[in-house]
Amino acid sequence: MGTQKTWAWLIGVILVLIGIWGFISNPVAGLFPVNALHNIVHLVTGLIFIWAAAKGAAKPANQWLGIIYVVVAILGFLGVLSFLAVAGGNDPDNWLHLVIGIVSVLVGYAAK
Repeated sequence: MGTQKTWAWLIGVILVLIGIWGFISNPVAGLFPVNALHNIVHLVTGLIFIWAAAKGAAKPANQWLGIIYVVVAILGFLGVLSFLAVAGGNDPDNWLHLVIGIVSVLVGYAAK
């Protein structure tokens, strides 16, 4: 399995677990307090990554979802998403989005 596919599988599974975990009261979720819509977005993007890995489309998924995650992180840091009440984000969640986005973009464009 190549780097593209491995990353898509890995981050997809992690995002699905984060999305599910967000609906369960736990101490870690308290560090990333987000709303139900935000948890659903994590679930959906995780499933997209997994689907892309399974269907041989990991590279474009890593590229595009990576870019989207970087943009979402920037908008989150600027307070635009909270202002629009699109998703209940916070700085730890914004940093998580930024790391996911940067790694996805790097894998999507640099890895074979």
